[in-house]
Amino acid sequence: MRLCSTDRNNSRRKGGTLVLIALLMPILLMVVGFSVDLANMQRVRTELRAATDLSSKAAAHALSLADVDDPDQGRIEAIAAATTLAQANRVAGAPLQLDSSDFVFGLSSKQGNGTWSFTPAGSAPPNAVRLTGRRTASSPSGGVVLNFGSIYGQPLFEPVTTATSSFRAVDICLVLDRSSSMKLSIDDPAGLMSSGDPRTCENPYNDSRWIALETAVDVFVNQLELSSANEQVALVTFAGGDYAPCGETNLTVSTDQDLTANTTLIRDAMYSRSNSIWNGMTDIESGIERASTILTSGSARPSAEKVMIVFTDGVYTEDDPVEAAEEAQEEDIMVHTITFSAGANQVDMGAVAAAGGGVTYHAPDVQTLTDIFYALAGSIAIMTE
Repeated sequence: MRLCSTDRNNSRRKGGTLVLIALLMPILLMVVGFSVDLANMQRVRTELRAATDLSSKAAAHALSLADVDDPDQGRIEAIAAATTLAQANRVAGAPLQLDSSDFVFGLSSKQGNGTWSFTPAGSAPPNAVRLTGRRTASSPSGGVVLNFGSIYGQPLFEPVTTATSSFRAVDICLVLDRSSSMKLSIDDPAGLMSSGDPRTCENPYNDSRWIALETAVDVFVNQLELSSANEQVALVTFAGGDYAPCGETNLTVSTDQDLTANTTLIRDAMYSRSNSIWNGMTDIESGIERASTILTSGSARPSAEKVMIVFTDGVYTEDDPVEAAEEAQEEDIMVHTITFSAGANQVDMGAVAAAGGGVTYHAPDVQTLTDIFYALAGSIAIMTE
């Protein structure tokens, strides 16, 4: 039987279609394979970024807890913490393995525009870790084999990502007013306490401004202890005039606790003051000068930020403390001020904070005072990334 021309044309079309399909099939497989691998690469990138971020934070946290006098051991502990966390995170179905060469330790500092810059620390105690997460052929975990990579000539995917985490190393000095007026009750509007007041030769009463301050400082210390920053804290108290009221020696200014990472010692120093007799005027300048000496001494860390918190319930009775705050600022010490009670000179203490590059706060009541110390601790004790 002979085929008609229509049948012959249909046969040719079918044959041509089969040829076209045969020709396009490899391209189609390549496109489908690439699409599948592309989705897989995106997933792997996300997994690698998350694992690297978490691991760098773990390293920074470990570094913040390390002994400041042994930075090399701190680096070892940071690498160990990051490595352990990385191995708990799977990237492309396998634990992320890190190498010591993936870590760079450095110094992170805040710039004027609010961003943070990173500089390799060399031998200096670091406060930041830059971590490179790799799934490359030369990395401990190796590259990521693509399912269809051989079809389009890329059998291996080698993603790399970098994360930097740091903590604030901060040296803080609390500069607290222990003038006679701090023995007045919280709701007393007076700025001075009479020398004939029966509380003169007594420890501060439970309703006194000093005990309210002790509570606020305890809140401050609690917040620092919860942070991942690396703080040292010192405590200076000031009054005015070296004399011996009630048979007790009263110094114009005293270092109740030098810089320490053991915040329990700050609590102990406050408790000791709460259970002793003291009096005097209000020599704020001497308190700021003593704090500046501490924050620039050998016990202060060269790489740490320096913060001074000056508290008073009254009016300065000696030289103007603004000049002392300006000198502190020249030493890169930020000076914050807190005033408490209606008798405090808010204007002058605002000028002190402005001269010291800090912020001024006023607490009209105990709750506000506690909130201020809580907020200040929170602003100091942050992790940076």
